[in-house]
Amino acid sequence: MNEYKEQEIKVLDIDVASVVKKLESMGAKKVYDGVRTIFVVDTLDRSFLTQQDKLIRITEEGSIKVTIHVNQSNLNLKEEIKFKTSRLKETMDFFHHIGLDPISKVEVPRISFELGKLDFDIDCFPSIPPFLEIDVKHIQEEGYTVELLLKDLELENHKMVVMGTEDIHKLYGIDYFDCYKI
Repeated sequence: MNEYKEQEIKVLDIDVASVVKKLESMGAKKVYDGVRTIFVVDTLDRSFLTQQDKLIRITEEGSIKVTIHVNQSNLNLKEEIKFKTSRLKETMDFFHHIGLDPISKVEVPRISFELGKLDFDIDCFPSIPPFLEIDVKHIQEEGYTVELLLKDLELENHKMVVMGTEDIHKLYGIDYFDCYKI
């Protein structure tokens, strides 16, 4: 499963316009600018997440992306497996027939950039300040360290975390699942 280890950092409380301008000045290419709809599927009592420590997210952003987070509560063991499908209804029907239904839904504006092999996603969830997600898997290959990259982006004084979106909401005193409950 190590090949599925998530390698992302998130920089909190960013100014979207400033980060976009900085990424563009660094030569990053904008690859997405739109609204994603994110569903979490689980049993109504959320036992799939609480008892099996797995979270399934279905994201609609042109195509349909299904992500299962394994060991969701343990950052050192958390891994994710992703695949794409083409039809939201059939994807939801599939999960419904195995006992998992949408428990939350949120529409999230996102702007994505690529700089070499580095991916940058600016997410603007409606209940928390915007944050920048950086996939650091190839950071050394691209000639950076996290510190140097944050300095180049003028984000070195911002709080950086390695955690999932649900936990970021907790930092602001918000329960993700209650906030976006269907």
